[in-house]
Amino acid sequence: MVQDPKIQRRQFLVGGAVAAAGLGLSGSLGGYPAAARKLKYGVVGAGFRSRDAHLPILRHLVPEVEIVALSDITPENLQAGLRVCGGKTVGYADHREMLSEHPDLDAVIVVVPNYKHAEISLDALNAGKHVLTEKPIATSMADAQRMIDTATTRGRILEVGFEMRYLAGNARLAELLRQGAIGDLEYVHAALLRGDWNPRSWKYTDPVTGKRTNWRYLRVTEGAALLEDGIHELDVIHWLVGAEPRKITALGGNNVYQHRQTLDNAAVLIEFANEVRCDFAFSLFTPIPDGVHIRLFGSKGMMELEGWMDVSTPQAVLIQPYHGKAERIPIPRYTTPEERNAWVMSGTDEEKIAWPQKETATTSNAPDGKKIVASSRSQLIVASYRMHQAFVTAIRTGKQPFSDGKAGMDAMHISLAATHSIRTGKVLDWEDEEGL
Repeated sequence: MVQDPKIQRRQFLVGGAVAAAGLGLSGSLGGYPAAARKLKYGVVGAGFRSRDAHLPILRHLVPEVEIVALSDITPENLQAGLRVCGGKTVGYADHREMLSEHPDLDAVIVVVPNYKHAEISLDALNAGKHVLTEKPIATSMADAQRMIDTATTRGRILEVGFEMRYLAGNARLAELLRQGAIGDLEYVHAALLRGDWNPRSWKYTDPVTGKRTNWRYLRVTEGAALLEDGIHELDVIHWLVGAEPRKITALGGNNVYQHRQTLDNAAVLIEFANEVRCDFAFSLFTPIPDGVHIRLFGSKGMMELEGWMDVSTPQAVLIQPYHGKAERIPIPRYTTPEERNAWVMSGTDEEKIAWPQKETATTSNAPDGKKIVASSRSQLIVASYRMHQAFVTAIRTGKQPFSDGKAGMDAMHISLAATHSIRTGKVLDWEDEEGL
């Protein structure tokens, strides 16, 4: 029997909301009782994202974990990462040596440029390790499928780093959609209008010319601009809509950064199988305070998350009926002492890397007297903490996390299809994976 797509969407949202909330599950997997020994982690990659988020979160906020080993091909990054980890972590220049020297690792965190995600993740999965890889899951559909198949065959957890799924505000949006707060969802208007990539990012050396280039400027290393960013928003939209895309088309190019291989702007249109439609704008040369938004239009009204980028204002879900008075539902920025610690750490960490976009910020004091300069980064550090807790829970219980390999491949599929549409001028059907 074929279900009504509206019913399918509601069921999808129910499952998503449950998964987002399910960070405190107990159980066992592979001899790991819920309150057992610490999990031994190896981390591959010690660049900005690793030192800014993953390493300090794991060291200071996730007591269930110890960082046993760290690998990075760049000596300077490796040494900086080891300083964040403390004195016991062992450093390696090659992740394969790390895996060989530490057969007792439980899991590997992959925080490297996009083109290495599949290779390193597969090496770790084949060594019997659980894997949390930064997004995108890979740069091709074939590699993503290999990763999912290997994780399934090996009985390992594969999580993809979609921290925006773990934002409390996005979970509340999903819950309110399920409750029919704006009727049936019909249309999504969204944007990521940000500043340029971090100019201090790792430089890739062309093996033929010897030229060193920011890895995000090249197709061979980044894959596509929408795989590096924009994929977060597209993933959240896909989750909230609750149906597979039917058709994807896009326009875009390089209006400002014309010397690069990867795009600096895109306009994406998506039609989903449940008749919901979406427009998504992406730009790297528009650093405006309200540059990230997802607005949901239903049969009865509009809904969006306010105040997550501008932390000087209260965070809330705005519900605006087409006929009636607007309502704002407050969303706490953190709900546990551990999340509060993540918020504090995000504003005081000496390794903090400023985002390129112009942010509003609010200043206060931590309990120890340190000054906290909170921004939207603080929200994402809290969400990243939740993501790591979800990974620990998945390892302990054997239940795949909310941002599993399938979620990673679907978001990558949307990003690659939009990029392919820009390059070819074609409207792509969801089933058309040729060239992706």
